[in-house]
Amino acid sequence: MEESKELQKLYGFMQAFIYITVCIEILLFVHFPFSEQIMPLLSKMAKIPIYSNILYSKLFTFFIIMVTCIGTRSKKDLELDPTKQIIFPLIFGFIMFFGSICFLFFKEKGETNLEWHNIAYIILSIIGATLINSALDNISKRIKSNFMKDRFNIENESFEQSKDKVETEYSVNIPMKFFYNRKWHNGWLNICNCFRGTFVIGTPGSGKSFSVINSFIRQHSAKGFAEVVYDFKFPELAKIAYYNYQKNKQLGKIPSNFKFNVINFSDIEYSRRINPLKREYIEILADATETAEALYESLQKGDKGSGGNSDFFKTSAVNLLAASIYFWSRYENGKYSDLPHVLAFLNQEYDVLFKVLFSEPELKSLVSPFEAAYKSGAVDQLEGQMASLKVQLSRLATKESFWVFSGNDFNLKVSDKKDPSYLIIANNPKTQSMNSALNALIINRLTRLVNTKGNYPTSIIVDECPTLYFYQLATLLSTARSNKVSICLGLQELPQLEEQYGKATAKTITSIIGNTLSGQAKAPETLDWLQKLFGKVKQVKEGVTIRRNETTINMNEQMDFVIPASKISSLQAGTLVGQVALDFGQEDNFPTAMYHCKTNLDLKKIKKEEEAYKELPKVYNFGTADNREKLLQKNFKRIYDEVETVIEQYV
Repeated sequence: MEESKELQKLYGFMQAFIYITVCIEILLFVHFPFSEQIMPLLSKMAKIPIYSNILYSKLFTFFIIMVTCIGTRSKKDLELDPTKQIIFPLIFGFIMFFGSICFLFFKEKGETNLEWHNIAYIILSIIGATLINSALDNISKRIKSNFMKDRFNIENESFEQSKDKVETEYSVNIPMKFFYNRKWHNGWLNICNCFRGTFVIGTPGSGKSFSVINSFIRQHSAKGFAEVVYDFKFPELAKIAYYNYQKNKQLGKIPSNFKFNVINFSDIEYSRRINPLKREYIEILADATETAEALYESLQKGDKGSGGNSDFFKTSAVNLLAASIYFWSRYENGKYSDLPHVLAFLNQEYDVLFKVLFSEPELKSLVSPFEAAYKSGAVDQLEGQMASLKVQLSRLATKESFWVFSGNDFNLKVSDKKDPSYLIIANNPKTQSMNSALNALIINRLTRLVNTKGNYPTSIIVDECPTLYFYQLATLLSTARSNKVSICLGLQELPQLEEQYGKATAKTITSIIGNTLSGQAKAPETLDWLQKLFGKVKQVKEGVTIRRNETTINMNEQMDFVIPASKISSLQAGTLVGQVALDFGQEDNFPTAMYHCKTNLDLKKIKKEEEAYKELPKVYNFGTADNREKLLQKNFKRIYDEVETVIEQYV
């Protein structure tokens, strides 16, 4: 430590020498009353070149200050403000130290007393030298690292994203901006492989619908897709689809034979009528069984049961429903093959049901358990087998559902090149429990029809998808790509998906989905899945050890989440994180398949579009409310009367 003490003594001497040079300068260039007494000494010093000119003297003092401060090892200051403690003192010090020269020019000839301008020169020189010394000395107190400068680890978690718009025949391209390398860049969120399925996750108000769902509707409409839009808050999405349908039809972007249809069980004035149980859809008994299982599971919200008695009663209920569907599809070649007749039939007494169903030989295998219990008088067993089905189906037997399902106004195969259409499936938060099961029957029949080859590309867009049950959704996602069916599903959190489909099925769905986009999410299950999906990257971690005489900076490289859960849970509205599926050959066009960006939509253009939205046309005009009620009641009674007429033939 002897060397350290010597250096400290040298530093102290240099600090003192700074102010000695300032004092010598003052004595040489300012006339004091006692200057005559030390004139011989001053005359000799004036012969030194650096004191031959006041500017040389100032520069020499400044040089001594710099040399002194270079060797300074001050204690590091974490709260050092470079502006206030280095830049400002240095600027003002320069101005005062070198600007003090101006006051020497006020000296008048023959002046002998110490005047005000001399005093100003002395004060400014001393204060200026002190400020310069202090400012340069503070430089060594500054910590030369990124310590506490990137508190939220933004630099490590930012990455290059696609700047170019990569548009294909089926792509959805959303303008955005992203932060990388300490600045914002304009880019594009390119979803080029829509047929591999898209998840859009986000809490209410996160911007998932405005940024992504609406973009799917607009852009797929402009590219000639047949569209199926599930509108949970009718008519929010319906108006967007209707506006773009009309606009693109006028522009020739979609064929002229496209139609626009709505299914709505709450406001039936806007609704077309449709029959998802048409005779041609129920070709064999397996079709009836699959339809029955899809309808029953939509009523149960995908509950797979827990085995044992639960599965037994479920199977019994499905078999009875399947038998009823199949019977009506075969009666007079499907004359009454629709849901209202099935519901009215299942509302009959047990003995009536079984006598009618037993008359169909092909149904023996399905109804044999009921037949055994019926013939043995096991009423309790029959009640157990049928009660759950009757209770669930009783909610569906309304005047509105009977009206919508007792006609057939359009082709449910919306992608058929001979008769294509847009279909809006409407729901209402007030009646969603009933409407969801009815809508599920439509969407499950529709997906079977459009998921075939030789059709127009189809875009199925479902916001708030946990309120609509898809039968065998995992299978649909797996096969949709080869049949050009794009599926975009919006949801708030993954637990909603698990509640609707069960954990096992939900896990399968999340593992095969191709594109995943997310706004702000809060559920731990969602956050954990997302951060693991995006994966880890190498990040540089910096450690700083501060001592009085030195600062040690340790740099190390480690793998960490590129988009951690904490970032996803605090995303602002309109900010998205995501991962998209790439096609062959696209790897060269994208620096990465991941995104962490803020959507940059043209808000003025969207507002102008919203101002041009038109009200959806009413399909049926029922006149007054009384006329509407009478017509619905008449239709409701007609169906029950037709069922009674058929039953009379067997009982």
